[in-house]
Amino acid sequence: LCIVSGLGFAIMSGVFSLVNILTDSLGPGTVGIYGDSPQYFLSSAFMTLAIVLLHVFWGIAFFDACEKKKWWALALVILSHLLVSGLTFLNPEYEGSLVPSYIIMMLMGTWAFVTAGSSLRNLKLRLMCCSRILAFSCLS
Repeated sequence: LCIVSGLGFAIMSGVFSLVNILTDSLGPGTVGIYGDSPQYFLSSAFMTLAIVLLHVFWGIAFFDACEKKKWWALALVILSHLLVSGLTFLNPEYEGSLVPSYIIMMLMGTWAFVTAGSSLRNLKLRLMCCSRILAFSCLS
């Protein structure tokens, strides 16, 4: 349930971000002409990717914190959400929002990975299995 809920929020966040970016690209002016950063669309795509993945990770951590009544973890999820949302106010300087957002995304991904009960051993076995399947399918 936590993964599905996080994925639902992630998809909706990605759709709204995509629609807003497409609206900006249609005009009446084009972003980047009057001194704006020419990297607007590229950085928006990377930020959307980070937010989508973060919503999945936040959903897993949030549900686990509510289920186990870990109020500190619940507060940490909410504060990290507010921090990443607040980082977008730095947006003419895209490095100021993208780099910290990706650091938070990696930390939240690790937290969600551990919370879901996975381990590095399981990940290694899964990757080895997928590589064998991929190699076998390439030979056929």
